[in-house]
Parts: sequence; C-alpha cells; structure tokens
Amino acid sequence: MKYSRLFILLMLSFCSNQLLAQKSLLSGAWEINIPMSENYLTKTNFAGGKLEYRYFFDDHFYAGVAFNWNTYEEFQPRTTFTKPDGNRAITTDFIAEVYQAPLTLTAHYYFGNSKLFKPYAGLGVGAQYLKQTVYYNVYYSDDYNWGFVVRPEIGTIIKTEGTWVGLVGLSYSYATNKNEVLEKSNFSNLGITLGVGFMF
Repeated sequence: MKYSRLFILLMLSFCSNQLLAQKSLLSGAWEINIPMSENYLTKTNFAGGKLEYRYFFDDHFYAGVAFNWNTYEEFQPRTTFTKPDGNRAITTDFIAEVYQAPLTLTAHYYFGNSKLFKPYAGLGVGAQYLKQTVYYNVYYSDDYNWGFVVRPEIGTIIKTEGTWVGLVGLSYSYATNKNEVLEKSNFSNLGITLGVGFMF
C-alpha cells in the first residue's frame, strides 16, 4: 500500500512538471474570410482553414509557422474585359474562383495570463500562393502566382484545466498577388479564426 501511494505521488509530480514545462502549441482552426476588394469578390467565405505551430520562448513571446487555405466562388454581373496588350475586349458576366494559400512565419506577444484568457497580438510574414480563375461564357482565364503577404492578428487563447485550449482571433491579410485580366495589383481580406489547440 505504501509503495502504491508513493507511485501515485511520483506520477502526479511527473505530470505536473510536464504541464509546467509545456513549450509548444499545435492548433487547427476554421476560418471565416471577408474579401476586401472592390468590383470583384465581395461575399463572405466560410470554406477556410488554418494549421499553426507556436513555440513559447517565455511567458509573453511565442514564434512559429502558420499555413492557411481559403476558397472563394462568386458570380459577377456583366463586365468588360480588355487584354493586357489592349488588342481585344469582351463584355460578359462571369464566375470568379479563387484559391488562396498563405504560408507565414509568425510572432505573437501575450499581454496577460489570467486563469481563463491569454490575449495576444501577432504578425505573420511570408509568401502566398493565389490561383484566380475567371469563367466567362465558354471561355476562361487562369492567373496564378506567388506574392508577399503580411498578416497582423489579435486574439486570445482560452484555457482549460487540461492541455487542450481554444483559440479565437481576428486577422487582416494583405498580399501582392496580381490579376492582369481584372487589373488587380493586390489581394486582401479579413479573417475570423475559431479553433482548438494542444499544449505540449
């Protein structure tokens, strides 16, 4: 009986030390995205996601990497398209499909450490792949490229009694991806993040 109690105490001590020594956060999230472009994409997109890893350097500063993906599809009324060289134009309605995939290095600063919430402000910097397809009548045009992306973010970690946590965030994404057909020189959107994470 004495040895059983000693074993239980040792296991509890080990688990407590592991929890105190947690230095990483791995999370997955659902992203709701609101495009910020005029005369192009305007509807809120609910088909986004995010995977992220954060390493804790101390109680306030975390750094890591994040991968996001979003898909947009929207019908647009009649518009006149002109080729970049100016030799041809077409007037028609169209369907725009956009696939967005930014990959960023991230840094977050945490302002407090209450029992329930751990609010933060962060910044992601990296590259974004953007594939834009426009379908008009029986024709279509593709424009896919890489651009530089910046993603400032605010949010909070919601703690639980165990190693699982919740995440809520709001971000703004600005990327230099272009679309020559639609004469767009950048792509930007607001993002709402709702996710869960595992501390280890």
